[in-house]
Amino acid sequence: MEKGLKIGLEIHQQLKTHKLFCKCQSLIRKDDPDFKVKRELRPIAGESGEVDVAALYEKTKGLFYVYEGYNNTTCLVEMDEEPPSKLNPEALDITLLISKMLHCSHPNIIQVMRKTVVDGSNTSGFQRTVLVGQDGYIDTSLGKVKIRSVILEEDSARRVDENPESVTFRLDRLGIPLVEITTEPDIKTEEQAKEAAEKIGDILRSTGKVMRGLGTIRQDLNISVKGHDRVELKGVQDLRSIPKILEIEAQRQLSNLKEESHVRNVKPDLSSKYLRPMPGAARMYPETDLPLVEIDMKLVEQLEIPELLEAKEKRFEKMGLSNSLSEQMAYGGDADLFEHLVKSYKKVKPTIIADIIASAENYIQKKTNVCYDISDQEYENVFELLNKDKIAKEAILDIFAELSKGEKIETVAKKFEKLTKSQVLTEIKKIKSEHKGVPEGQLIGIAMGKLRGKAEPQYILSLIKKK
Repeated sequence: MEKGLKIGLEIHQQLKTHKLFCKCQSLIRKDDPDFKVKRELRPIAGESGEVDVAALYEKTKGLFYVYEGYNNTTCLVEMDEEPPSKLNPEALDITLLISKMLHCSHPNIIQVMRKTVVDGSNTSGFQRTVLVGQDGYIDTSLGKVKIRSVILEEDSARRVDENPESVTFRLDRLGIPLVEITTEPDIKTEEQAKEAAEKIGDILRSTGKVMRGLGTIRQDLNISVKGHDRVELKGVQDLRSIPKILEIEAQRQLSNLKEESHVRNVKPDLSSKYLRPMPGAARMYPETDLPLVEIDMKLVEQLEIPELLEAKEKRFEKMGLSNSLSEQMAYGGDADLFEHLVKSYKKVKPTIIADIIASAENYIQKKTNVCYDISDQEYENVFELLNKDKIAKEAILDIFAELSKGEKIETVAKKFEKLTKSQVLTEIKKIKSEHKGVPEGQLIGIAMGKLRGKAEPQYILSLIKKK
């Protein structure tokens, strides 16, 4: 049976800046909260004069909500006890750049709107949201996928606990700037959906202005088969699972063609469960506490489109990096550091720099059983020594391990100072003299152990083999 698939994406990505309507840090906390606030929420009529059906459904649950916050990273705005500050201008600039990269048009004036949300995830009972771009597109192997809208909004509070009477939320995530990219239902296959999500993700990461890590990007899938109303699937984390999730949902819809449109939540086994009715336009109304924002179109035109990560990966391959190492440098978050080090220390091969960046922190953890974040300055210090031929490249990982213990670079550099060729020759003669009659293989092991990190292994090997 022909499925007649129609698929659209909603991709939500946190931006790397402070919160959207206050100066609080965008910081997810793991420590215990400083205070708790108990609230109940009720739905109100939107701009159309009607109450949204999804909001009414949440009210029928009869729950109250507990909000946990921190004295130094949560303010009165998050608790809905104070009007919002002006829209974060950096977040707006990042969103305009993303919108431009998606070939969107932009309104001259933008207005912050309120979107009714009474599931407890917003203390105010609504989410502030603003349309920044529309009518764009991305290219896929099966043709263009149109971008319906690019929206800047505040992220919701983080659900941390629930019981039959209440839900507890953490306020650390509430208000973090979130860009929402919505496509038209132009996607015709499950694999094209995955490709489109990857393309949009590539654009987002290429800006260097988005947050990284688990939970910082989320995908919702809108899907319908022929004869079935649209269903929205929430909670998709792994792009690789998108084709299977859509396949399962398509089969479910084919066996339930008379269902009404609604929202479902994706479960760990990639099936889904009913969540709530599909919300409508009735939940939107203007934000009266914030002024209109004028967009300077000249500044939008001047926004410089960054190099896409896919193009960066190919450029790194031309530097001599392997496919996997090029991908890791381009997509792993260390591209700027890698390129800076390559530019600064021209006597060091790019492959060596990339190998060290990719492996150093894992090496430290295995050797010292401690997680250690190597600073950019520490990378600079070590590669400067290598560039000046003061250390051997084989010593670099051990040097970083010593630095992780609190040792100063001057002390470590002296400890691993590279021997001159004549010094290496003297050491090898001494080893041969002290171990007469020892097989060559064993001599190599002795020499490598004694001179580890102080001389090039190939040079040591050549001297051992030399009669």
